[in-house]
Amino acid sequence: MRFHLSVFVSLTLSVLAAALPSALPSKRSTELVERAGQKYVFAHFIVGVVETYSQSDWEADMTLAKSIGIDAFALNIGKDSYNDQQLGLGYAAAAKTGFKVFISFDFAYWTAGDTNMMSSYLQKYATLPGQFVYNSAAFVSSFVGDNFPYRQVEGQSGVKVFACPNWQPGSFITTTNADCGMSWNAAWPNFNNDPIDANLTTALDQEYITDLRGKPYMMPVSPWFSTHYGGDTYGKNWIFYSDWLYQTRWDQALQLQPQFVEILTWNDFGESHYIGPLHGDNSPVYAGGPTGASRWVNGMPHDAWRDVAQVYISAFKAGASAPTIVTDELVYYYRPNPKGATCSDTVDGQPTGFQYADDLVFVIAMLKSAGTVTITSGSNAPKTFQLSAGVHTVAAPMGVGAQKFALASSTANISGTGGLQISNQCTVYNFNVYVGKVSS
Repeated sequence: MRFHLSVFVSLTLSVLAAALPSALPSKRSTELVERAGQKYVFAHFIVGVVETYSQSDWEADMTLAKSIGIDAFALNIGKDSYNDQQLGLGYAAAAKTGFKVFISFDFAYWTAGDTNMMSSYLQKYATLPGQFVYNSAAFVSSFVGDNFPYRQVEGQSGVKVFACPNWQPGSFITTTNADCGMSWNAAWPNFNNDPIDANLTTALDQEYITDLRGKPYMMPVSPWFSTHYGGDTYGKNWIFYSDWLYQTRWDQALQLQPQFVEILTWNDFGESHYIGPLHGDNSPVYAGGPTGASRWVNGMPHDAWRDVAQVYISAFKAGASAPTIVTDELVYYYRPNPKGATCSDTVDGQPTGFQYADDLVFVIAMLKSAGTVTITSGSNAPKTFQLSAGVHTVAAPMGVGAQKFALASSTANISGTGGLQISNQCTVYNFNVYVGKVSS
């Protein structure tokens, strides 16, 4: 059963400690200094959508990520012709900003026959100062690629590798080719990658942790998932139930306390789970052209989700069970249209799983002290919530028109109007969300 309005998930999972693998020698001259028990947070970064990035663009993104506690970008690469140019700029920007990066091979493009090419990438980049190093080895990840021979790549390249790939959980049980394991599908409620009408649990995380048998787990955290590509592009048109997802998932991370967390994603605009900034309506980051992601991404910022990430990252690294709030803030998010609106969409129909979405307007309230949060959606009567200090996700029924938010407490008296009105008129079946904030 899903929960609604002021009902919250109660988690009773025990904290699981992940043992660190033994140190491996490295040919690197510069390494990230590690502290015993230190935890790390990464963000998945799609290199394939930043063909025209300059080094200053990389530096701007890295500065933002570093400011909220992210340690490194996982640089997802396929076989684009501009990989070398952009990896060079990314690694240079990391060295300049004091940030870190590592390569995440996307096995939608790479295969087990590509060990030579992958070894050359590691030889060229994994020895640079911007490389994230763990246990004296170059950290490397992947999107799928089950059972890929990382030890062979390690031998060919001469670079010691700490491999933390995204494989199916059973692949980790006896392999020597993985030093760590990451899950992708554990970030959203799904069954075999199909939408389901359910909240997210940690069942899949627990399966990975069991199968890793003491090796570190890299836990995915994501705020959303919706995509609407037609058959003329990628043919991806679905939404995973994400209404209450973001706080729930961060709370699960605080309870499981894995060694690593990877935020999905910094800039995967096509799947609507970005927390990084938008870069302009005509930029190639909006893949797919006139029938592509620009239709559901333009004018839909997610920047305020970084504020939520910041307080949780701090708590995660401190081993805390809940965030400490130092600034009162309301982070709101909502879809631009009711799910039943009929749109003049010439690309494709409503996304698979759309019926599971709730017609609600959401607020993640981050409160220094107890207070009253009010949501006024369109012409609906105001909905009020009496909340204690801390972080709470609440929601009110969606109404067409302006969206208004307010907080009254002993430490704040703030109010504001959402940057996008909800409408019954639409040209795209857009199940992305508009994210903003009201802050003191």
